[in-house]
Amino acid sequence: MVWTERVEPKGRVLRLVTAVHRSVYRRSGGRLLTRGRGKPVLLLTTTGRRSGRSRTVPLPYLPDGDALVVVASNSGSDRHPAWYHNLVADPAVTLQVGRRHLAARAEVVAGGERADLWARLVAGAPWYDTYQAGTSREIPLVRLVEA
Repeated sequence: MVWTERVEPKGRVLRLVTAVHRSVYRRSGGRLLTRGRGKPVLLLTTTGRRSGRSRTVPLPYLPDGDALVVVASNSGSDRHPAWYHNLVADPAVTLQVGRRHLAARAEVVAGGERADLWARLVAGAPWYDTYQAGTSREIPLVRLVEA
């Protein structure tokens, strides 16, 4: 039997994979696990909208001039990821991009600009089109601009 589908971790497994990824990325000083599925990965830290606590998640990103764009895909779930709700409530975020640490401001990309970015994104990461096809929500793109 030939296995052709990519298995996406969900629930507890996804939380465990995320925690290990975040820990290794940090402990290595941004030298390990800086790529995923062939794409560069950053650590995004937001402030919890209810708890007020820092929350960090590893995310693949697309360079966009001086900014970086992340995708709030939540693996194609019908719900936005928690980190997206956090940065909408408070767009001041921090990033670790490899060895660099920086403060940034998050802005949701909309309209024609989003359509152009989406086309660039799926050209190199076609699984995002699969995610979009499997959900009724429009998957947000978020630009992170150094503050």
